[in-house]
Amino acid sequence: MPSSICSLSEISDASAGGKAYGLARLVSMGLPVPPAFVLRDASADEFPDELDQRYLDLGKAEVAVRSSALGEDGQDASFAGQYDTVLNVTGTQQLREAVVQCVASASHERARSYQQAQTGATAITMNVVVQAMVNARVAGVVFTADAVSARRDLLVIDAVAGLGEALVSGEATPDHYGVDRSGAIVRRQLTGAEPLLGDREISAIAEQARAAASHEGHPLDLEWAIDEDGTLYWLQARPITTLPADLNEFDTVLPRPDDVLTISNVSEMMPGAVCPLTGSFTGWGIDYGLQDMQVAVGARPAIVKDWQVTAWAYGHLFLNMTGNVVMSAAVLGSTVEQAAQSLCGRLVPELKPFPPQPLWRRVINTAKLLRYCLRAPGVVDDFGRELDRFVIENKTDSKAMWAELAAKSAFFDHAMAVHIQSSALSGFLCSIVENMVSGRSNDSTGEEQAEAVRLLAGASGVESAVMLEELDRLIDRIVAHPEAPESFQRASVADALGWLGNTAEVAPDYASFMHEHGHRGYRELCMRDPSWGNDPSPLIQSMQAAVHARLVTGGHTQLHTEAIAWASLSRGLRWVLPKAHNAIRRREHTKSQLVDVAHRFKQGFRQLGNLLQAEGTLPEADLVNFFSTDELPGFVAAPSQAAVQRALARREALTYQQRFEFPEISVGIPAPLEVRTIDTSEGVLHGRPASRGVVEGIARVAHTLAEAAELQPGEILITPITDIGWTPYFSLIGGLVTDLGSAVSHGAVIAREYGLPCVVNTRDGTRFFRTGDRIRLDGDKGLVEAL
Repeated sequence: MPSSICSLSEISDASAGGKAYGLARLVSMGLPVPPAFVLRDASADEFPDELDQRYLDLGKAEVAVRSSALGEDGQDASFAGQYDTVLNVTGTQQLREAVVQCVASASHERARSYQQAQTGATAITMNVVVQAMVNARVAGVVFTADAVSARRDLLVIDAVAGLGEALVSGEATPDHYGVDRSGAIVRRQLTGAEPLLGDREISAIAEQARAAASHEGHPLDLEWAIDEDGTLYWLQARPITTLPADLNEFDTVLPRPDDVLTISNVSEMMPGAVCPLTGSFTGWGIDYGLQDMQVAVGARPAIVKDWQVTAWAYGHLFLNMTGNVVMSAAVLGSTVEQAAQSLCGRLVPELKPFPPQPLWRRVINTAKLLRYCLRAPGVVDDFGRELDRFVIENKTDSKAMWAELAAKSAFFDHAMAVHIQSSALSGFLCSIVENMVSGRSNDSTGEEQAEAVRLLAGASGVESAVMLEELDRLIDRIVAHPEAPESFQRASVADALGWLGNTAEVAPDYASFMHEHGHRGYRELCMRDPSWGNDPSPLIQSMQAAVHARLVTGGHTQLHTEAIAWASLSRGLRWVLPKAHNAIRRREHTKSQLVDVAHRFKQGFRQLGNLLQAEGTLPEADLVNFFSTDELPGFVAAPSQAAVQRALARREALTYQQRFEFPEISVGIPAPLEVRTIDTSEGVLHGRPASRGVVEGIARVAHTLAEAAELQPGEILITPITDIGWTPYFSLIGGLVTDLGSAVSHGAVIAREYGLPCVVNTRDGTRFFRTGDRIRLDGDKGLVEAL
């Protein structure tokens, strides 16, 4: 086909190549684009008769000659850098030479190999864009989604002085800016003393780029330039080809736009990002349980399906504190300050109260609240009998398996409601103990908090502590065996597990422990993360570390509960403290029951995944975790390849979501934290005392269990939060510091059982210190100090 020339306004599809089509789309949106024309089916041997005139019509200016091959700058592949671009072309002879160079670049082995890998074809149809150059003061690129973090709510701009080609080629380091969904500039990284772009220019680039992306229906990568007169021009537009699924696909809508959210509390049950199945199943279960409590006490008329008390954003679960404090407006003696102390261990100034209900209604609701709390023991007993009868049957086809899961799913919501009712009584009595110790309401000092914690730690027979005792005995038996160093401690996880199960001296204790606690594990309520019973590898790895510590030191930290001098307590404390201890035991028991129910559903969903894979519907059973509970019935009934591809993209998205960290408190939809500098000049970090004592030692910062496996005996563990999966490491460490949590968080409870100093809710502990720092941990005052 002979070469021909067309204007950008004449291009209506990608037949002129991705680059030309992208420019044509920008023109159709009314965005400022330097004048240009396109050579269709460009040839190195002959040129259209009107080529010279079309060049002259551009005003005899310098032009850029760019490739626009079929498939280039498309949604499937960018072809970035595969073909040639020639800048600063002047005169018709140079124009012809530049066209020949672009056409010839299609024959380069590099380009042909890339073309074949991306499209399966070797023949390349080359079109060429001839565009007037901008006398650029500053130029660069803008991504309407951050290709590094995959955040579609964060627009990023890179800018260099002069032409943008130095940026694209990597020859220049750019200024870097980030703009959030509200238009606020949240990132500003400069290469020089002065920014290359002013705030108005950043806003103009962001607004026009987002308008283009909205028009096209997908994120874009655009090149731009600002000339010496300050006019913004658009030079190129193409889809971003490297993004996973939308990280905000399952974000819930807040009941009120300025609701206050926190990662405290809920992050202990579910740290990190969760898959769609867990979010829609477990996340909703938490919301259901909390709404159930509010309905029971008259704070809410009915349970509604829209999330009210929790939230889901960027794949992470949050507690909606505003949704929780409807209780404060509904009952007597409850305040937002109390709610903040209970959930975050501190006051939260951003949290505002609702207008109170009429006094007569609050009196009635207060009676309902007392009845709700006092009925908890009986409700827990009844639930135990229900749980004994509860079974999820394995089916032999996916439709029957989904029907079984769907029919039984309400039992998980019920289990969550029971645990929350049990926790409400525990929280209520623990607050009374703290207030009685301090003599004030929600205004206790660090020392008074520590004393209240010491008294509450006197509860015996707590299920989590019983598990620790059994685990300690098992590890002691392993250490006593002469083969332990070689066959267990230094062996691979698989070999250590095999030895454990086949060695007569330890196998019965291990089997007994797994029978009682095999439903526990890391991220216990996540439907995707296996329990110890399904995958004991994390447990074995932590036991190997504990065995190593005991072999090295000849001992370990013993479980320890400080005796309470009952005679020295006030009459009121002597009356309420045993009741608080009972409530703590009951709360830990219902948590174990809830995890047991979650474990059964994990097995059911795993069976569903296996069946879908066996039936040829899913390529991998794991992909069942990347459908929401609303999507599964439709997919099981009528599977589609498009749905499978969405699940694959969501699994890729989860790896990005797991990297995000969030502020403890957010107003409105939370946004991931930007990298920030922590002021360590004072060398002291303040938190909430959770277990008494002072210890000095080496810090070990661990965000994951894999990092915790590097712990050495006596080190002080610093981590965002712990759950039951971290428990085996407590006999190894010298103390605990957490970014989040309260006095009743898992880490605080277990630290008290071992008599380990512990400070929680430091907010920045994992960023303030580094592994290897020598620190002093003061669990009496809630201080962590660099030495």
